[in-house]
Amino acid sequence: MTKVVVACGSGVATSETVVGKVKSFLEDHKITGVEVEATDFKQLANVLKNYDVYVWLAKPTPEIMDICEQEGIYDVNGVNVLTGAMGGDEYLPLVNALYSLKNQ
Repeated sequence: MTKVVVACGSGVATSETVVGKVKSFLEDHKITGVEVEATDFKQLANVLKNYDVYVWLAKPTPEIMDICEQEGIYDVNGVNVLTGAMGGDEYLPLVNALYSLKNQ
């Protein structure tokens, strides 16, 4: 099971919105074996090691990026998922991360 975490400042509104969008995208495209959860940014450093992909909504701190690098966690900009700014390609970075994990 691939585990994805989405984090925003409070872990409530914005991250839960993106979690819902990602889950819908995965379901619509029949992508299985992926668990998606939200957390607040204050807890992220403590739980990040439990995930394979980190979808961020605010620029990650150097500490978070260090954890991603040390643990081999893919970091994905989730702002475009939230806004739909890429006209349909907003999920491409996430799909690429999931594909890379599957083929490791």
